Amino acid sequence: MVQIKKNLKIEISTEGDKILLKINYNWAACLNADYNGKSKDYFLVKNSFNFVKLKKLLPNYTFPFDIKGEDKKIFSTFQLRPYQKEDVEFLSQKKNVGIFNEMRTGKTPTALAIFQCWPVNNCLIICPGILQQQWQETIEKWLLKPAYIVSYLPSNERKNIYQKFCQEQGWIIIVSKDVFKLDNKYFRELRKRTKPLFCSIVDEAHFLRNYQSQQSKGIYSLKDSQYKLALTGTPIVNHSMDVFGILKFLQPEIYTSYWNFAEEFFFIQKTEITKNSRTFQIKKILGFKNDDLYRELKLRLSKISVARKQKEVLTWLPLIEYREERLLMENNQQKVYSNWTKKWDKNYPLEFLSRLKTLTLYPPALIKEEKRDFLTDEDRKLLKNCQGNKISYLVKFCQENQNQSIIIFSTRSETFLEPLAHLLQEKKLKLGLITGKVHQEKRMEFINAFQGCQLKILLCNIQSASLGLNLSQADLAIFADRSYSPADNEQAESRFLPTQDTENTKSRMIIDLIYKGTVDEKILRLLKRKKDITQIISSNPNYLLD
Repeated sequence: MVQIKKNLKIEISTEGDKILLKINYNWAACLNADYNGKSKDYFLVKNSFNFVKLKKLLPNYTFPFDIKGEDKKIFSTFQLRPYQKEDVEFLSQKKNVGIFNEMRTGKTPTALAIFQCWPVNNCLIICPGILQQQWQETIEKWLLKPAYIVSYLPSNERKNIYQKFCQEQGWIIIVSKDVFKLDNKYFRELRKRTKPLFCSIVDEAHFLRNYQSQQSKGIYSLKDSQYKLALTGTPIVNHSMDVFGILKFLQPEIYTSYWNFAEEFFFIQKTEITKNSRTFQIKKILGFKNDDLYRELKLRLSKISVARKQKEVLTWLPLIEYREERLLMENNQQKVYSNWTKKWDKNYPLEFLSRLKTLTLYPPALIKEEKRDFLTDEDRKLLKNCQGNKISYLVKFCQENQNQSIIIFSTRSETFLEPLAHLLQEKKLKLGLITGKVHQEKRMEFINAFQGCQLKILLCNIQSASLGLNLSQADLAIFADRSYSPADNEQAESRFLPTQDTENTKSRMIIDLIYKGTVDEKILRLLKRKKDITQIISSNPNYLLD
C-alpha cells in the first residue's frame, strides 16, 4: 500500500501478467489503467513500460514484483503517410507552428512526430476533455512514452505533477482546457522559478478565436514555452479574423493587438451610438482591404503552418451521399408553429428560435419548461399528446434498418436524444448515448461496442461527439437538427469517415430531417453556405421570417 497524500492511497499487487491497482477512477484515468470488474479495481499489463509509468509517478515506492524477465515485448506502430512526413520535415525546423489540415487527415501523429524531432523531452497537451484519453492512448501506443491525464485529479495532486513536470525530464501531461483555465496561474508562477524547457500543444485551437476568454488567456500564459504547436481543422470558423487568436498563441511577440491586426488587413466599419449622454464607438470588421493583403496573410500563415484538404491527400475516402428527408408536422404541432411565427420576437430572436427548434424536435419538452407564461392554455392542450414526427420517423427508421449502423445527431440531449433513446429502448432496440452527462468511461464503452458492431444505433449530441471520435463503422448519419455553427456540423460529419484505406470504405449517407415550410429549410441553406446562424440572427432579427 502506498499513501500519496493523506486519505489518498494506491494499493499495488500482481496477478499473472497484470499489475493490480486499488485506486479511484481519477487515478485510473491518470494512469490509463483498465477496469478490472469491481469498484476501485483496475489493472495495467505487467511490462517495463507500465513499470516506468508507475515508477515515475511513485519514485519512492518499493514495488512488490521484479519486472526483469517478465517483460512482454511492445512495439511502436508509429507510421506516417508521405504527406505527413513532408509536414514533419517542414514544421520541425521551426519552433512555433500550426497544423490546420482538415479533419481525419492525421494531425495528432504529425504533431507527435514533430515533438519527437524537437530538442525537448517534456510536453504539455491542452485539449477538450473528451479528447484526453485519445491523446493518452496515441502517445503510449506510438511514442512508447508514459502520458498522464491530470484533469480528474484534485488540485493539490495536479500541482504536485506540475512540479515534477518543471523539475524532471521526460514528462508528458494532458489537461483539459477547462481545468487549465484554473491551473495556469499556478503553473506560470512555478515556471518563473524553475524555467523548464518544454513544448506546448493546443488541440482544437479554434476556440482561441475568443481571444479575450479566460480559457484563451490561460493558453496565452504559455508564451514562455520554447516550442508551441496549435492543431485545428477549422482555424477560421466564421471570419478570417478568427486566426488572430491562434497567431497570438504561436507568435505573441508579433501579434499583440487584435485591432492593430484587424486594421492592417481588413476594412473596419465604425459607427457611434449615444446612450445616457455617453457616446460609444462600435467597430465591425468587414472583408479584406484588397487581394494583395489577402495573399500576404496567406503567405504569413504558410511560413508557420500546413493546411491540407481531405480530398487532396485521402483520395480513397468513400463517396458521401446527402439526402434531405422532408417531413410534415403533426396537425397540432403545425397549429402551434403557425401561431408562434406570427409572434416572432425580434428583441429576443435567438431565444425565440430556440423555442421553435424545441417545437420541431420534441414538443412535450415545452410543457415542462420554466417560463410557463410563454405557452397559452390552448398551446398546452394542443401539445399534450404531440410527440413530433421527427421522433416517429427515427423510431420507424431504426426498426426497419436494424442491419445498418446508424448515428443520430442532435444539438438537444434532454429535450430530444434522451426521449428518443427511451422510445427506442421500448422497441427493444439496443443503443448507445453520447451526451455531456454521460461519463467518459461509458462513452468509450458505447464507442467501442459501436465500432465492434455490438451496437447498431448511437445517439450523439453534436457538441459532445464532434471532436476526436472515430465512428467509421457507421453506414449513415441522420441529423435531426443542426448546430448553428458550420464548424460543429463539419466536425460531426467527419466522425464517421475512415482514417485509413484499410478501414470500412463503403459509401456513406447523411440525412437531414426537415419540416417543410419551416425555419428548418432556411437554416440548412445558410449552413450549406457556411454561414453562422447566430451571427446572422443577431444582426438581422427578422431574417428567418423574411
